[in-house]
Amino acid sequence: MKIVGIIGGSGYIDDNVVSLFLNQNFDVKISTLDIKKKENYHHLMELEHAENLYVCELDSSIKSALNSFTKGCDIVIFMNPSEI
Repeated sequence: MKIVGIIGGSGYIDDNVVSLFLNQNFDVKISTLDIKKKENYHHLMELEHAENLYVCELDSSIKSALNSFTKGCDIVIFMNPSEI
């Protein structure tokens, strides 16, 4: 199975993108700044094929953390408009 990493993919706007990849049989890794704040991503756990969804804590300003998050990904999408 292919893996897509979506940086900033825990937002409400991004659920369409996450759903698109889940429905195309991808494993989907999304990032969140604070994994303890489940309210930021719990809505994604209700998507179809959410068993292939993985939530990872990530501070994208730390290069080593970014490298670790993207390792093994076939596709990486950056969806964090606050950092553009």
